[in-house]
Amino acid sequence: MDRTNKTAVVYFSLTGHSQRLATRLARALGGELIALNAPSYRSGLLGYLHAGFDSVRKKCVLAPQRFTTLADFDRLVLCGPVWTSYPATPLRALLRSDIDLPASVNVFLTTGSQSSAEKALTVAEQDLGRALTATAFLVNSAEGTEQENTVVEAFLRTVGAVAQDEAS
Repeated sequence: MDRTNKTAVVYFSLTGHSQRLATRLARALGGELIALNAPSYRSGLLGYLHAGFDSVRKKCVLAPQRFTTLADFDRLVLCGPVWTSYPATPLRALLRSDIDLPASVNVFLTTGSQSSAEKALTVAEQDLGRALTATAFLVNSAEGTEQENTVVEAFLRTVGAVAQDEAS
C-alpha cells in the first residue's frame, strides 16, 4: 500500500452503489481506494442469500485481506451498504477485527431507506467500540441527484474539518 496517502477509503459493494460512492470519496480526499475481500458474498443469488442470513445472525467474520493494518493512515473512510438494518457484514467484521485502525474512522453507507441507515450507523459505532468521526448515508434512489451532491459535500466538509483539527 502507498503510505503517502493520509486517507484510506475502504469499501464493500455488491451492486456498485457503494463502489461508485467510495471512488468519488477517494478522489475528493486524495485517498487510497481499497476493496474489502469478501468472497462468500460474491456468487449471485446464493451469495446474496448468504449475505442476508449472516447479517440477520450478526455473523461477522473477516476474510483474509491484502492489508494487516490501516493505522498508518491518518483517517479511514469506510463505505458500504446497509443489509437488514445493519452495516454490511464485511464492514462490521472490519470494525470488530483486530486490524489496527486510525484514530479517525468515518462511515458512509448506501441504503434503500433512511431509517435503516440511522440504525446501521449506530451499530457501526457500537462495533467499533468508540465514536465515529463523521457519518453519512445516501439512499439509493438519490444516486446521481443533487441530493447526492449535497450529502457527499457535507460529509467531505466534516471529514476535512476533522483532518484540519487533528493537524492543529
